[in-house]
Amino acid sequence: MAAKNSGIWNAFLRIYIGIYFLYAAHFKLNPFFFSSLHNKLSYFAVHDPLEFYVIFLNHFVIPNAFLFAILIVMGELFAGIFLTAGFLTGIAGFVGIFLNLNYLLAMYWMGPAELAINLTFIMCELVIIFTNSGKVLGIDALL
Repeated sequence: MAAKNSGIWNAFLRIYIGIYFLYAAHFKLNPFFFSSLHNKLSYFAVHDPLEFYVIFLNHFVIPNAFLFAILIVMGELFAGIFLTAGFLTGIAGFVGIFLNLNYLLAMYWMGPAELAINLTFIMCELVIIFTNSGKVLGIDALL
């Protein structure tokens, strides 16, 4: 019985993660996010103990903060819309993993909540990818 209903639960998980990305993106659709990302990234770079990620932030991301603000919003909107709709679910799941992995590397030192939420979302996105959850209650079922 449980295996018979696992597709619907995977679809609910996919839809939840998609809605969460849409919810997160809607807060970033304002000029303040674009103007303040440079300062947030600088704060993360000063406190992050992972030297390789600090180098990445300082030499690549912070000088291009506005571009990365656009990429973050586009990535969250893409993952949110496509996971919620169940369309190109595998690609949307990998975009979600990429976003959550970068959030994890930038902010895990802030506390266990940052570590836990991003690791949990990465595991959920792996489940979404490997169970083809877009085939249930999703557009992928039509393809």
